[in-house]
Amino acid sequence: MGLAYHQTDCPHYKLVCIRFLECVGELLELFQIQTYSSDTGKWKISIESFHGIKPALFHQVVYWNGAVFWGPYDQNYLCFKLDVEKLQTLPLPVGLPSSEIMAMYFRESRGHLHLIVHNKFQGYSLPLNVYEMLSDHSGWFVKYQLQLDELPGAFPEVVSGYGYCDLDVIDVVRGEEEENTFLVLKTPEKLITYNVHDKSYKQIFSFSWYSYMGPSIFHCYTETLSSF
Repeated sequence: MGLAYHQTDCPHYKLVCIRFLECVGELLELFQIQTYSSDTGKWKISIESFHGIKPALFHQVVYWNGAVFWGPYDQNYLCFKLDVEKLQTLPLPVGLPSSEIMAMYFRESRGHLHLIVHNKFQGYSLPLNVYEMLSDHSGWFVKYQLQLDELPGAFPEVVSGYGYCDLDVIDVVRGEEEENTFLVLKTPEKLITYNVHDKSYKQIFSFSWYSYMGPSIFHCYTETLSSF
């Protein structure tokens, strides 16, 4: 279930719920979309139903530009436009085969929807392409091409013993001025920021202060007008 709401647009919101209906054979599952509007106070069953490949997991949900997006995960790439209640397949960057990629990062910043993917069969590589979606939802373009050559020397743990890049993208933060845009990255030991324009970097946190470091979950803080 996802919440579609932007604090500057209007005081109302919508809930978008994906409801499992039934299994279809050995490979597919059938789902239905239901929406709730705080304006009417009622739930509505969308005429749109769709199939998902088992196991259909809908992670990395983002509300952006009047639509709810589900990030690329095991070929379930979806976009639901709220004004017309139309479900469509989320386009992928040109040249990337859908069967081989998985979203490494999928989120919005200052009105821009970003995507970073990696090849499921090759592991992470150090150069990263940060894609941005066109405003009409029709496709992606490369916004930033990052080599990140500076990082292994400063943070040796970035390169694992098997030669793979052990680096997670936590956030892409667009600045009020373009030159202030940066990435928040996680190595096995540290959190760092990396400026996409001047290539400067800074450690902001060290996990070595803790004797045990299990799986980590990070949440993006957003200031709102609501109080709870």
